[in-house]
Amino acid sequence: MPKVIVLFFGADSATIALADGAAEGAKGVRFTELEIRSGSAEQSTISRRHRQLESASRIREFDGVILACPSEGGIPADMVTLFDELERSSQGPLTNTVFGIVGGDNTPMASRVLRIGGILVGAPAHGPEAAPGSGLGARVATVAAWVRHALSHEHQHESHTH
Repeated sequence: MPKVIVLFFGADSATIALADGAAEGAKGVRFTELEIRSGSAEQSTISRRHRQLESASRIREFDGVILACPSEGGIPADMVTLFDELERSSQGPLTNTVFGIVGGDNTPMASRVLRIGGILVGAPAHGPEAAPGSGLGARVATVAAWVRHALSHEHQHESHTH
């Protein structure tokens, strides 16, 4: 079963609504384990219901990562720090981790995801009845499940050939 984390940066209600929508979409994918965390040191009364991400290395525990951030202001400083730590990690690239980005200016964030080796997916715009971000959440969880399943077959094949 895929493990997905929704990581939001910023404490404004619009960003948290995007994170909640993405989480709703991911939860709709069968057997998905889900966590929502704040990636920001800044906590507001709105975001206090979510714990802060303990460390950048925790990202490696997940098959899918959804990044939610404010629509304005470029890449949040806490997100830059996260990407910097992941790029410097001695554990290598995140080649089998599926990422999605909701909110913000996706181009610089997409570039950073690709630099750490992540698999970047998108989703069509949501319909009027769907929560913003929910389509992307479902897409990340679905593709993460496919990757996890494929890798399990790869590992089974390797164990039979040795």
